[in-house]
Amino acid sequence: MQPEDEINISEVCQQTGVAAVTLRAWERRYGLIKPKRTPKGHRLYSKANIQEIMKIVSWLNRGVAISKVTDLLAAAETPVQVNTEEESWQEVKQELLSTLIGLKQRSLNPLLDKLNKSIPFEGLCKKVYQPLLHQLMERWQSEPLGYELEQQIWQQCWQRQITLMTLRADKQKSWANCWLVNLDDQEPALDYWLFYALLLQSGIQINVINQVGDLSALPRLRNSLEQPLIIFGDNKIVTREINHLVKARALWGRDLIVIGLVAEIHKKVFANMEIDYIGGNALTCWESDCYQSWSERLVSKK
Repeated sequence: MQPEDEINISEVCQQTGVAAVTLRAWERRYGLIKPKRTPKGHRLYSKANIQEIMKIVSWLNRGVAISKVTDLLAAAETPVQVNTEEESWQEVKQELLSTLIGLKQRSLNPLLDKLNKSIPFEGLCKKVYQPLLHQLMERWQSEPLGYELEQQIWQQCWQRQITLMTLRADKQKSWANCWLVNLDDQEPALDYWLFYALLLQSGIQINVINQVGDLSALPRLRNSLEQPLIIFGDNKIVTREINHLVKARALWGRDLIVIGLVAEIHKKVFANMEIDYIGGNALTCWESDCYQSWSERLVSKK
């Protein structure tokens, strides 16, 4: 029987925001966080383990490399010579950027693999991916020659990352389920991959529908699975498609939310329709009070 003060890895992920794959990587590669095991080998985490996880997250958010955290914890957080936060994250961003510019896809994939396994994804979005995305957009606008190659490689790498994250998430106990519908009719926006990954890493099981151009089909999703609906988009929606959202709002009620730049473009319309919406980049949407409040309701839908 599981002791009351010990919890399984899925519950730890929900409490700390650290994905299961990251907890395992810390344990196997760096000797961090050593939970008890059940007779069947399942991990059980104590309150002390949880506290240690939060200390590690704190160090990582300050720019300390995961490889140096072990020494910091062993030294009872005695000051250790490390790079400043900005220097450390800048090094990571520069390595990703130079690898992408060099079109070194075989190097970029393992680099992303290591980052996404070793560091909590929300912190990576804040310190690395979102700033890097802004830098890439500026680069592609000012130096358009050949930018398509970099964009395609970046897209392919993130498609691979999402596939890996999905496979890992399928093996874990999820704490919520939802539909994720992408409205953009071309290649998904790079921000979309980040929001998708944030959902996966937080323990939400996702049913994904990409490149939806006809919103009149949304009721079929409701008939298939009665799960909350996240609509993501970065482009303007034509009037006739917006009208279809009225029916979707009637079906889902407060279980529907619109995410992305499309929410900024049509915010007055969505407000009049009483649809929850959040505009901005992936991290801005994720951290907003509106989304956090909406996502809390997902738990009751499980």
